[in-house]
Amino acid sequence: MMRRILVVGPVPPPFGGIASLMDDIIKSDLANEYVFDIFPRSAGFPSEAHGAIGRNLYRIRRFLTFFRQVRTKAYDLVHLHSADPVFLGTALFMALARLAGVRVLLHMHGTDWGGFYAEASAFRKLYTRLGLMLPAHIVVLYGLWEQKIRELLPRTDVRIVSNFIRGSSPPNRAEVQKTRRDLGLEDDDFLVLTTGAVGWRKGSFEIVRAASRVAAEDDTIRFVLVGGEEEDGEMGMVLDRIEKEHVRGRVTLTGEVERDRIPCFLAAADVFLLPSFIEGMPISILEAMEAGLPVISTKVNAIPYMIEDGVSGLLIDPGSPDQIARAVLRLKQDAGLYEKLANGSRQAFNEKFEYSIGIGHMRTLFENILGKDDQ
Repeated sequence: MMRRILVVGPVPPPFGGIASLMDDIIKSDLANEYVFDIFPRSAGFPSEAHGAIGRNLYRIRRFLTFFRQVRTKAYDLVHLHSADPVFLGTALFMALARLAGVRVLLHMHGTDWGGFYAEASAFRKLYTRLGLMLPAHIVVLYGLWEQKIRELLPRTDVRIVSNFIRGSSPPNRAEVQKTRRDLGLEDDDFLVLTTGAVGWRKGSFEIVRAASRVAAEDDTIRFVLVGGEEEDGEMGMVLDRIEKEHVRGRVTLTGEVERDRIPCFLAAADVFLLPSFIEGMPISILEAMEAGLPVISTKVNAIPYMIEDGVSGLLIDPGSPDQIARAVLRLKQDAGLYEKLANGSRQAFNEKFEYSIGIGHMRTLFENILGKDDQ
């Protein structure tokens, strides 16, 4: 009999990094070895959940629904994906799974250890430490989180599995040309692309300020931000900043787009830019590397592990529009450097983040936890 795994995590829309990874796992050939069910989890609330009472009632109903499903469907494992801000809810899900007698694999998509634990309140540190004792196994994305969790709980089974993505077929030339036309680009325009959420954390305001500096030196460089707002009102604030910096037409916001359209934007671009203040291991960077784009990003968390400065991209400090502008202009003006970083980006992806490598790690992990299927 095939083992049953309940995957708990966000379900689109929007189609963020965690949802993308979940989708890639359950649609892989692992589905021939395990039965995957999904329990949708989102940080947001439905429109009918009004005020504190309505939201708390929604939370209670969701936890009860989860418990009934775990208790009645004989799951062998709960594979729970968790982002930093929702760990109290994560701990409650894990406690309910344990109460139902089901093992838990906690998949932590950590971004900032300081905010998650080191700089947290005493109450948060308490429930975080207790919560980390609940899963039988923990997966993290890179070494810092493994080190920190082992310092807290030396006997914890914690392992590193880097993010990965399913490869996509390159779009045809006509699709790419249409994408550029739809963006209002001329043939000789140099496109700097950002995908993912729009807002403070992703450095969107710094991109707009950098665009103003770039425009003074090169009139052919355009910036496109693909994605919806991360926090309510941030899209409008970025649009206001575009007006204040006088870069309308140089910076374009597309809003949320379907995941299957992202390859067209990447193929239409010349450079990928993600000047985030806080990140874990961004799926958007992996997509850009797979597309062979030079990457400009910040020296935060796992990004220096993904991008080697001067080899597969350029690393800058967060909060620095001047450094963004210099990096963009450097890649536009230095063809040799551009080609070197484009080749290095694609090579690094193939060596560390290619789909079959990641699925192989997940297969080994599931086999170690559950044993091989007897069929």
